[in-house]
Amino acid sequence: MRILTKFNQIYQNFLRENDMNSHQIMPRYNAWANDKIYEMCRQLSIEAYCKDRQAFFGSIHNTLNHILLVDLLWVARLESREEESIKSLDQILYEEFNELSSARTVQDQRFIELVDGMASEEFDQKLKYQRMNGQQCEDVKGEMLITLYNHQTHHRGQVHTMLTQIGLNPPDMDVIDYLQADNADIS
Repeated sequence: MRILTKFNQIYQNFLRENDMNSHQIMPRYNAWANDKIYEMCRQLSIEAYCKDRQAFFGSIHNTLNHILLVDLLWVARLESREEESIKSLDQILYEEFNELSSARTVQDQRFIELVDGMASEEFDQKLKYQRMNGQQCEDVKGEMLITLYNHQTHHRGQVHTMLTQIGLNPPDMDVIDYLQADNADIS
């Protein structure tokens, strides 16, 4: 636990020193990485895409739904509102891949616009919200954003693993790969 705390402190200091740049890069990176994952998933049959692979959320489809669902929750919290349509973390928002893919694209753009619209002092503001289990919380907006970035990366990694197990070769998707991509938007 002490190692995680120390890592978190180092990461927090890094982000504070590079606040605007890091917070503008990360939602764009996530959109880029999401696009790469969805591009790979388009190659799959519906059976392969929906097959239970013994991952935390079972299938690739369920995992991608979960990532979107949690994004919606965190963005609602950052906007000081509740996302009342979400009842559980394993809820399926979209049954069809194309609908999920479209919703993912819309949410990625919405997230970029949300972060771009934040003034630098907002990243240090505390925000009260309620978790799905009813727990009342108060956290710093910048830390909430880090949680969102990390959550996407964590579960995208699970999808990357499932795609590899199927026999596909997903591309490298580290932040550095995004920054080195010809079409990287780092505005």
